[in-house]
Amino acid sequence: MGRKRLLKWLREMRDFEEVPPVFVAVEYDESIFGKIRAQRSVLRRLAAEAWQGSSQSVLKAIQDSLGYEGDLHEGVFPGIKTVWLDQGRTVEDPTILSQYARDRLNIYKSFVPREQKVLSNATLLAMSGTAWERGSTPRPGGSDRDAKFARVIIDRLQSESRGWAIVIVGSNHASEVEGSMVSRLKGEEIECQMSQLRP
Repeated sequence: MGRKRLLKWLREMRDFEEVPPVFVAVEYDESIFGKIRAQRSVLRRLAAEAWQGSSQSVLKAIQDSLGYEGDLHEGVFPGIKTVWLDQGRTVEDPTILSQYARDRLNIYKSFVPREQKVLSNATLLAMSGTAWERGSTPRPGGSDRDAKFARVIIDRLQSESRGWAIVIVGSNHASEVEGSMVSRLKGEEIECQMSQLRP
């Protein structure tokens, strides 16, 4: 259900701000994202096999959940530059990408009881809550990716004369713990306003 929350937030930003953002930055390498996005229909097929009897709208929500953070903004801010924060990232094991949809399905399966054979909108909401709880504990000190993301944003902002930008990342990078992407940006006196799109 994160896609629905992010879409609502993007539309609110579009309607609130007087001018569009100078760029939207996302937590992907462009080539890797293309391989992930191509598996959305695969995820839908696997979900339909795993939860037979689930409605088409539920299956579409599962399909659309795969990598939505990478391209959802394109429909709200058409023509705005996408900045790939993880550009240049390599994946040593090619099966990580070729099996991405299957691995994502297994994560989703871990969110619901094994005996459950049909998913509902209420189930999807509960799954979103579980996903948030599992992945939203910031690590003090940050990571190499926090440093990389901050540097990409700083470099990009320096090439812009004025304006504002949207950065779509996980909550760990957007936390204010020491070493996070946001703490590094603030250390460079870049104004950051965070919105947590929690379930």
